[in-house]
Amino acid sequence: MGIISEIIGYPLGLIMWLIYMACKNYPVSIVLFALITKLILFPLSVKQQKSTAAMQAMQPKLEKLKKQYGNNQEKYNEETMKLYSEEGVNPMASCLPLFIQFPILYGIFDVVYRPVTHIVRAGKDVITQVTDIVRNIPEYGGDKYFETRPELYILKAVRTHPEKFSAYPDFVEDVMAFNESNTLFGIADLSETPTFKPETWDAAAIILIVIAMLSGVFQLIMTIYSQIRQKKMNGDMAGNPANSSMTLMLYIMPVFSVWIAFSYPAAIGFYWAASSFFSLIQQIVLNKVYTPEYVAKLVEKDKIKHKNKKKQGLMDRYQQMLAEQNGTAVKKTDLSDEEQEGSKEVKMSKAKQKEYESRLIREARRRQAEKYGEEYIDDDDED
Repeated sequence: MGIISEIIGYPLGLIMWLIYMACKNYPVSIVLFALITKLILFPLSVKQQKSTAAMQAMQPKLEKLKKQYGNNQEKYNEETMKLYSEEGVNPMASCLPLFIQFPILYGIFDVVYRPVTHIVRAGKDVITQVTDIVRNIPEYGGDKYFETRPELYILKAVRTHPEKFSAYPDFVEDVMAFNESNTLFGIADLSETPTFKPETWDAAAIILIVIAMLSGVFQLIMTIYSQIRQKKMNGDMAGNPANSSMTLMLYIMPVFSVWIAFSYPAAIGFYWAASSFFSLIQQIVLNKVYTPEYVAKLVEKDKIKHKNKKKQGLMDRYQQMLAEQNGTAVKKTDLSDEEQEGSKEVKMSKAKQKEYESRLIREARRRQAEKYGEEYIDDDDED
């Protein structure tokens, strides 16, 4: 495996090892790891839910832009991105949990490919020495995948030829213990790769195929469930380009999952199936708890915060500009307690906010006049 997968694999391997030490069962460790991952990513899933609701609420405005600029694609894209900015919505935010899954999966590859390093916790010197022993066993060392998956072949070699590793009794004992815990239902070895052309059609071969298929089935069920709910809430979203791209990615994921599961050791597909199952359960729970009405309130709060932050940013830049030009700046301590509350714009009426902004500008002008010895006349005093 590459250096990147190792960097990600070591911390994940440590977590997997801690879980394994608690339960002494490799398949159960994988399931628990997938569950812990989902719990860690739960805040992002909530953000995804809110982003989807925000996109749905924007549909009438997007449709209006489409009718207005439908014949000018460049202008339409420009106005669409402007609308996203004004509303504080990121059209790709709903895909973020999917993107984050890939580095985790990449690290899982390293853990699965190197169980002797991450789970058995053997030293590098011992692994190097036993790898040389396995390399000299024709049925293993001569395999085309040996150089990329040596630790998986170590597991097999220790199981079938323990006498060849008599110089490492403790190592053999640890690997044997892991081999016993590495089977699902005591039948299917998760270090084996699923295939539709097994040497023997037995229960183990069938279980490995089922694992690979389930990794895609759970993904497909989640995609169908999401699409049905989305159409039920807002059927017009299907015409949105950003949503269409996201939908395409969602339907590609099941195919990608099955391809992964049939190309690599079954532990990869088993993790992906468990992760997809927990994702499905999580999505159902989120839809029950974060109802459209509740999410709409959260989205509206975020929208207000975004607009107020944007407006405050403009005022801060204006003050900074005056400070750079005149060497002075309006300090909030120069204002009354009520005016200082202007920074908390959410709690102020539009009239109060306008008055607060005008006060800042007048104060800046007054300081500028004082600097150059000029007489400052307040416009309001003239009135």
